Amino acid sequence: HIVQGVRSKHTPDYRPHVHRLRFADVNPEVIALIAEAEEEVARTASNSISRQIRFEGYGSSWIKRAAKVSPDAFVQMALQLTYYRIHGGFAPVYETASTRQFLHGRTETVRSLTSEAADFVDTMESAASSVADKYDALIRASARHQKLLREASAGQGIDRHILGLRMAYLRLDPLPEEPPMSDEEKHAIEEFFNDDILAKSTTFQLSTSGLFPAYYLTHTGFGCVAPERAYGTNYIIESNRIKFGIEGKTRQAGKGTDVQLFENTLRKTLLELKVLCEKVDNNSANL
Repeated sequence: HIVQGVRSKHTPDYRPHVHRLRFADVNPEVIALIAEAEEEVARTASNSISRQIRFEGYGSSWIKRAAKVSPDAFVQMALQLTYYRIHGGFAPVYETASTRQFLHGRTETVRSLTSEAADFVDTMESAASSVADKYDALIRASARHQKLLREASAGQGIDRHILGLRMAYLRLDPLPEEPPMSDEEKHAIEEFFNDDILAKSTTFQLSTSGLFPAYYLTHTGFGCVAPERAYGTNYIIESNRIKFGIEGKTRQAGKGTDVQLFENTLRKTLLELKVLCEKVDNNSANL
């Protein structure tokens, strides 16, 4: 669709050569498939809830100055703590890492739920933890997260390699000089791909992606990928604010997913972390 009257100052005389495509004599089977697709899209949309969050409490400038950690790692820890406070347990976490430094590179997975991240959440939730304990746990978890992010961006993640192995097993024939795969070898491979731990660890109930700072982007979205108690969120960390686009299912369809509660808890968690880091910062300044 071309909007009439729109001109670029760089190409004032440009006239697009656009021809409308008219569909005639469409097969009834195709018409039925279109109607079926419309129903499926409407059903999916009715089960989906999305929220746009503009957190104005602080942004990357404060995080780097007062929290003294990577802004991305800081937000990741806040998201994991938010999830735990709502559902009382940890979620397998996906974060997008860019691999575009490589030819045809796209993404790799950062598995953000590390032992250090879990320890941070436990420390935050423990009444016995001091302010220093909580901040130290944040520092350790953030450092570990940044290390994983650098490794994933350098092609040292595991998920794309596992995907490649799976596709090779399913679709590629042995090379001419290779012997046929034995039943024992096939069983071992299938046992690995069907492993319960692998399946659970890749059921990402918290699917996340950080976007480059862009003031003009006011609405973003990142869909959840798991059926139960799951959220999808991307975020933009600007210098003085953080914007989130969150999607989840209705409480009934998502079997416990609560997007509104996620937003409320995330806001409270971000403010709590600000108080925590400023206490540590003030204590350091008074020494």
